[in-house]
Amino acid sequence: MSSVKVNRVMFALAVAGLIVAGLLWYWHVLNANIPCTNAGCDQVAQHPTSRLFGIPVAAYGTLFYLSFAFLCALRPSVPAEHQRLFAHLLLLWGTVGFLVSLYLTYLELFVIHAICQWCMASAIIATALFVLSLLAWRQPHLITTPSEA
Repeated sequence: MSSVKVNRVMFALAVAGLIVAGLLWYWHVLNANIPCTNAGCDQVAQHPTSRLFGIPVAAYGTLFYLSFAFLCALRPSVPAEHQRLFAHLLLLWGTVGFLVSLYLTYLELFVIHAICQWCMASAIIATALFVLSLLAWRQPHLITTPSEA
């Protein structure tokens, strides 16, 4: 897979994650019932762990995906000598997203005892972003340079 394709896939995944997290944040703020195939989504959203410092966890997810999409959008215009730095930033941010998703999934399974399908979708997206950012970081030929984009 070429660097341009990897970057585009990461951007598309980040936008998908932005939509999922944004909807969860919106529903959380409205205290609305979350459209779900089970009662798990509302159970997760109403649990005390769904807020961090009084802010819905989905708000942090929205900011995570927005910043990841921004890095992907900015990357093709970055000079060649800074491409490796961007690969490091994407890997760092992808790792943070993956680890937070892992922790939140742990909370769902072992503390809340409920599964939110929207949260699982976000966790899958965050995992895919981590894997792709790791792939791009480990394989230097996948690092985009402006002349190759």
